[in-house]
Amino acid sequence: MVIKKNSPIDCNHTVGEAFILAAGFGRRLLPLTKDVPKPLVKINQKPMIDYIFDALDIIGIEKIYINTHYHYRKIFDFLEEKKMSNIYISYEKTLLDTGGGIKKVIDTKSNQALLIINCDAILFNGYPNLLRDLQKKFDLDKMDALLAFSSPKNAIGYKGNGDFMIADDGMVIESDSPNKMVFMGISVLNTKNLELVESDRFSLVEIWNKLIKKKTCFGMVYESAWYHAGSTEAINRANQHFEQN
Repeated sequence: MVIKKNSPIDCNHTVGEAFILAAGFGRRLLPLTKDVPKPLVKINQKPMIDYIFDALDIIGIEKIYINTHYHYRKIFDFLEEKKMSNIYISYEKTLLDTGGGIKKVIDTKSNQALLIINCDAILFNGYPNLLRDLQKKFDLDKMDALLAFSSPKNAIGYKGNGDFMIADDGMVIESDSPNKMVFMGISVLNTKNLELVESDRFSLVEIWNKLIKKKTCFGMVYESAWYHAGSTEAINRANQHFEQN
């Protein structure tokens, strides 16, 4: 499916469109991803990307963009079977990273709020509530980005040292604190900021760092547990969640 650069919708400050990042190789999930791309790896017999689709449907997202690469035809076939008319697929012959993948297909000349979701950010309870809160709290007049964070203890499968801190006014700040918050891979971005990086291939982290310095990057904390489904261990623990509930 070929997609054109998106025209910004006239919806004032509403977050009405979403981009699911699904173009990685999924190497950390081997052997689960030997024959299928990561978005189609199943948790409780359900492809992980379907948990995201369900949440986006509940909050009324009008358009969903997905970038693909590894085993992309299997994603094409899966989406064809779903017959969802609001999905637009981008194939990357060469990986463009998280920022470049979005910039390839989204209009970057106008102020537009876009919900961005990593395909391996999985919430079984409260996914629509989190996304709806991001919709409501994003203020295009004062924010260039709004990022969802959690405490490390709530990020099941995450093994890093955290990413950033959130100041009392909600602004995201760099910090050497050992108590940094974990970025969940879920955010809202004013897409004009993709023009801050000239390269076609770049990470969204470059955008976040520029906006933090600009003091227009804000954060919101999700208080419940969620799964960073980027490892086989995390997938196993997610399946155990269903076995125990």
